[in-house]
Amino acid sequence: MADSSDPRDVAAAWRPQFPGRVGPRDIRDAIVEPDWAGLRVVAALGSHGAEVYRYGDRIDVPRELERALAAAFDAVDAVIEGHLTTAAFEDGVGAYPAAEPVGRPIFSLPRFFRGSAKEDPYVFGRIHQAKSESDAPGILDALAAGERHAFVAVDLLWLDGQALDDVPLLERKRLLDTVLAPSLLVRVTPFVRPVSAQRTLITWGTLGFGALSWRAANGRYLAGRENPDWAIAPTPRTGTSLPKATEPSR
Repeated sequence: MADSSDPRDVAAAWRPQFPGRVGPRDIRDAIVEPDWAGLRVVAALGSHGAEVYRYGDRIDVPRELERALAAAFDAVDAVIEGHLTTAAFEDGVGAYPAAEPVGRPIFSLPRFFRGSAKEDPYVFGRIHQAKSESDAPGILDALAAGERHAFVAVDLLWLDGQALDDVPLLERKRLLDTVLAPSLLVRVTPFVRPVSAQRTLITWGTLGFGALSWRAANGRYLAGRENPDWAIAPTPRTGTSLPKATEPSR
């Protein structure tokens, strides 16, 4: 992240990391969350209020979202990665299901089979990224016109003058929960452990999420680069097999 004490400078310098070339079953000690699609951005939060940036540019968002972001924040300064999306408002499709309790697995976890080129994790990730970029102009126009979007936070990248790139993902998630209070317009994405939450992964698919994000719990944030500890994969549907992630090292 940028060397600055102003979260707006840090947010303007942000460049996203990208999925690596491995599949979900190769991610060690994975945590899984739904892919919210929409517009991938960072929010700069602090005494100045809230501003949203994408690839160095401040973007227009509805005033009610700016106010909601500022009201949800409970720290001095922060830069938070998230998605501007309408999926959080939809009934059934893109809903916000809670993680199921840890319990006995319901579905078996056979070897992940890549049935076509598009199911290859690297190819799927690039198709996914290309679609996100092609959708961006329409989303930016909708935001500028005042269409209501939610900000769904997925990662905490900078806090009170400290870059968090080298802090393990699970710790960044824990810190995010302490500084951001969810509301109608500001959400914190749910995540689960795949081995103990097969039903949740299937549910996310039936609710309309087309992809899942698999990241290593101990992974770092690699701004502007491919991250070998991150995979994007299609959401499993009822009756399909699930990828088996690598267990935590002992």
